[in-house]
Amino acid sequence: LALICYDCPICQLLLPIDPNESLFKPCCMKRVCNGCSVAATRRGMEDCPFCRTPAPDEERALAMIRKRVVAGDPYAMFNLGNRYCFGRYGLEKDTTRAVELYERAAELGLKDAHYNLGVTYMMGKDVRRDTAKAFRHYETAAMSGYVSARFNLGCIERNVGNYEIALQHFLISAKLGHDDSLGDVKRLFIAGLATKADYAAALRGHQSAIEEMSSPDRNLAIEFSQWYKNSV
Repeated sequence: LALICYDCPICQLLLPIDPNESLFKPCCMKRVCNGCSVAATRRGMEDCPFCRTPAPDEERALAMIRKRVVAGDPYAMFNLGNRYCFGRYGLEKDTTRAVELYERAAELGLKDAHYNLGVTYMMGKDVRRDTAKAFRHYETAAMSGYVSARFNLGCIERNVGNYEIALQHFLISAKLGHDDSLGDVKRLFIAGLATKADYAAALRGHQSAIEEMSSPDRNLAIEFSQWYKNSV
């Protein structure tokens, strides 16, 4: 499951599309980019870089999320759903409960919840597969600016031979910085199903979006992450 387009509450840049490049903070229900987290750590801060709350353990974090669910916070509902979906924070995996929480968050307009419902119904794992319902949730998420939902719509259209519609989806998501979408525009161009102008526009838009989501702190965070993976 994935994200996005939201701003980091600290640097005000769009959050990276890759969910591994930002972190959910249960204390304030915010996602903070890794660049701001690294910058805070370099300044000797170990608390939440946004609200300054000491980092909670899983039990305390779960309590924080549940409290916000009771208060009607759709992002808290979504995140509690994620914990049930993957069996995190000591919770037993419960896809049915996760879907219930996603549905509540979606009813309150949260695009992340629509996207996760789309993925869940499309995969049909632990729930009855329903491609029509998945498509509707993807559409709602995509119209709200959820980049990965737009890409998935393109994949659905491409897989049934609707290449013109698929191209339009891929162009939109590529111009928002989605790497796989750019790759699909290139493949359609090579196959003669997209024009040179289409591919050039996708390249320009993609590069512009990447630049808008980049910063020295984020680049440093990526370098640190790569170093850590190589050292483990």
